[in-house]
Amino acid sequence: MALFTYLLRSSRRLFLLALAASVVSGGAGASFIAVVNYALGRSGDIPAWLVWAFTGLCLATVVTRFCSQNLLFRLSQDLIYQLRRRLIDAILGAPLRTVEKTGTPRLYSALSDDVVVIADALPGLPMVCFSAAFVVVCLVYMALVSPAVALASLVATALGVAVYRLFSHYGLRHLGAAREQQDRLFEHFRAITEGIKELKLDRRRRTALAGDQLDATARSYRRSGVLGLAVFEGAAGSGQAVFFGLIGVLLFCFPLWLDLSAKTLTDSVMVLLFMMSSLQGVLTWLPVLGRASVALRTIEERLERLESAGREPRLPGPAAAFGDWRQVEFRGVTHAYPGAAGEEFVLGPLDFTFRRGEVLFVVGGNGSGKTTLAKLLTGLYRPEEGTVHVDGTEVTDAGREEYRELFSAVFSDFFLFDSLAGLPDADRAAKAEHHLRRLQLDHKVSVVDDRFSTTALSQGQRKRLALLTACLADRSFYLFDEWAADQDPVFKEFFYTELLAELKERNAGIVVISHDDQYFDVADRLVRLDYGRIREEVSRGR
Repeated sequence: MALFTYLLRSSRRLFLLALAASVVSGGAGASFIAVVNYALGRSGDIPAWLVWAFTGLCLATVVTRFCSQNLLFRLSQDLIYQLRRRLIDAILGAPLRTVEKTGTPRLYSALSDDVVVIADALPGLPMVCFSAAFVVVCLVYMALVSPAVALASLVATALGVAVYRLFSHYGLRHLGAAREQQDRLFEHFRAITEGIKELKLDRRRRTALAGDQLDATARSYRRSGVLGLAVFEGAAGSGQAVFFGLIGVLLFCFPLWLDLSAKTLTDSVMVLLFMMSSLQGVLTWLPVLGRASVALRTIEERLERLESAGREPRLPGPAAAFGDWRQVEFRGVTHAYPGAAGEEFVLGPLDFTFRRGEVLFVVGGNGSGKTTLAKLLTGLYRPEEGTVHVDGTEVTDAGREEYRELFSAVFSDFFLFDSLAGLPDADRAAKAEHHLRRLQLDHKVSVVDDRFSTTALSQGQRKRLALLTACLADRSFYLFDEWAADQDPVFKEFFYTELLAELKERNAGIVVISHDDQYFDVADRLVRLDYGRIREEVSRGR
């Protein structure tokens, strides 16, 4: 089983200890039955050693079962952390384009659901080991009582395992289909939560997207999930039927074929009933373990996709190599987006220079490639062709993270963190309060324990907070992607005439993606993009 293999790789010592405790518990439980049968079959006084054996087996069964479960609880929590940590590291380490192609709903469902499904299945593993040890000891005991009955029980057990394997393959296939539909459900959930305003305004669209399409996906998910789980239940029922059939053979056929005493027959049936009870406990966990196998396979597929794209080198400490840069140069840089029907949008080839201490405006229509240019400039995308140079030195994969350390950016699809952790330490709380006053947010937001007291603000106010954190980062190159689009005239004026001038005085490089033509004269240079190509470059001669 894949789950066993993964646990052996990730937490070998703890997992083996838990399994060993489960095996001891199962063996002790089966030995307990043998002691009970022996005590019931005796006549006269009960010897002291039998009492001590009974007591010892009771204690051993309870204590080892407790130890096994406790170890597995610890292991499950460690496993949740390890899997999530590995997924997060893979997401942060993979190229941005790979993460975007994988999709937020797929990654979020792996982090939030698949990991929990695996952790919830771990308590079933000791039960499997307990039952395996229990069955082995019971078979050994029955071999001592009646080799013929032991052989029949062994055949029945093997038949039950074969039936389970036959059913499980079919069941796992349907559980895998349900897991694929779950990703689609997460996409629907995201559309509903993020598009709630639009859906409330449009009844027909709400019915189509949050009704018909969601219901169709949910029905498909439910159908595959129910069928998969039903198959496992069928496997459980088949296993029970095999043992019921064996008990029937013992009761009604063996006495006709073999010379078995009533005591031997009673002991054998009693042991089989205990074996059935133990195996029934395992069978209840089979659907859970099946779902865990599907979840683990899904996580491994997500990780393989992220890690196969190559892990970006990480800096051990602060960047230094490009600290005194003067210019960033594109040499034949291109980037392509493939379309669904085979068409593609190509940005470039671009031959262009960005200079320190200069305000550069990038303008153009929607879809002209402005945001893609921003991601190439900041090192978030690798050029598919061409190279990026800083003062003549090529930015390679090994130095890409160091190159990114030059930039502070507010993208059009920015994310606002409520924590200031990781920003430069020197007086950051005081600086944050200063910027809050300048941006007229101090009456709504304060800094408490290095966090914003709230981020539940309007879009324009949230963008002002994002601008605040960008300024606190104190970098030498700033990029603003449509920052002023959601601002009122007062803050547009502040941004274009005051803030950009302050950053320029600090000798920072500044790139502004904008449609505000009334402020184009603020730029030292203006570049116009059209369908991925530079169609116009205007220098203001400053």
